[in-house]
Amino acid sequence: MIMDSLVIIMGVTGKVSREESRLGYSISLHEYDGTNLYAGTESQWGTLYFDFDKEETRRFLFASALYYLDRFHFDGIRFDAVSQMIRRNQTDIQSAISFLHELNHIIHTHYPGVLCIAEETEGYPNLNRTMNFDLKWNIGWSNDARNFLRTPYTERFQHWKQKILDVLNCARWNDDKMICTLSHDDTNDGPFSSKNILLNCVSHARNDMDKFADLRNLFAWQICMPSRGHMIHMGDEIVQPMSWFQRCFRGKSSMDWSLSNSTSLHGKIQEYIRDLNHLYILYPQFWEYEEEGYSLIYEYGENLVIAYHRGIFNNRRIAVIHNFSNRGYTSYDIPLPRSDPNVERIRDAIEIFNTDDLKYGGSGTFQNQQIEIKRNNGEDIIFTVALPPLSTIILEENLI
Repeated sequence: MIMDSLVIIMGVTGKVSREESRLGYSISLHEYDGTNLYAGTESQWGTLYFDFDKEETRRFLFASALYYLDRFHFDGIRFDAVSQMIRRNQTDIQSAISFLHELNHIIHTHYPGVLCIAEETEGYPNLNRTMNFDLKWNIGWSNDARNFLRTPYTERFQHWKQKILDVLNCARWNDDKMICTLSHDDTNDGPFSSKNILLNCVSHARNDMDKFADLRNLFAWQICMPSRGHMIHMGDEIVQPMSWFQRCFRGKSSMDWSLSNSTSLHGKIQEYIRDLNHLYILYPQFWEYEEEGYSLIYEYGENLVIAYHRGIFNNRRIAVIHNFSNRGYTSYDIPLPRSDPNVERIRDAIEIFNTDDLKYGGSGTFQNQQIEIKRNNGEDIIFTVALPPLSTIILEENLI
């Protein structure tokens, strides 16, 4: 189901602060009544893990989560640091697992439609089935995407399989229902560091045109690849040059609104993301069949080009082509796999989206008015396309 707006709160955590006041007594939750009421062992962040064996802990966290849903009508809750809640020192924490299972069951029973999302980093299997989560926050995708962005173009082939092919295969065949996110955690490097903001991830590029082309390609990769959805943290949609954390630390608003809706590359990429999101909603091929609508068409790591299908709707099929290199092609052949049961049904294909469009800050010189389809005597069927550097083009195939 597509919603006009969705409000999600990061509302359930597995740890609690243990701050002390200048007077020497604890001002944190775990000793607010003078006893160690909720806390268990110390965490890697200097905080304390909740003790889920205690009934008072479970009741407190149940009440907190349900309060937000009951009073503020949030559409979803993200559960933070689930990996550390449910497994430490190679041992499952059964009390935490049962807590999550019970809380998610209560939420689904009394607040149908509310999403329960797990942020989990260690690959714990089948969170959707074992603990009643609806979705899993794909931390691995975010890390891989940023690391790939940082990689100079001449070195990207070395990381092609791990950062691109394996990520696609994992997204298609993973048992958990993944969403691809660019979150607040990705840019929270403290008040004096900007190394993880998107603009700095492409600092190796020679000019702003290449930097923003690479970032437009990143967003298309995020939104088009198989997943259960995508989320972009505020500020990333305008590629602001200072993180939200740094801006707040300096007493500014978390968003640099002066960049919004401007004629600069920052404003143009905001328009680009708006149009890309609209395209995603408009074409059910991206979400109607979820991951099952995905199939690989072509990949050639030396050129950093990959293409895949995203499902069929009303005899229309979507094909997505990414070029992760800074080399463009006026004519590039994409052979369609012979194993594709629908390949002979393709009557024609048109370009419906191009990240290199002039209105988004691109060159506007690699447009495909009509896709050339070559048929070699019953052998290969080939799409011949103009493929811009650092770009994504999206095609709609008309099937008969």
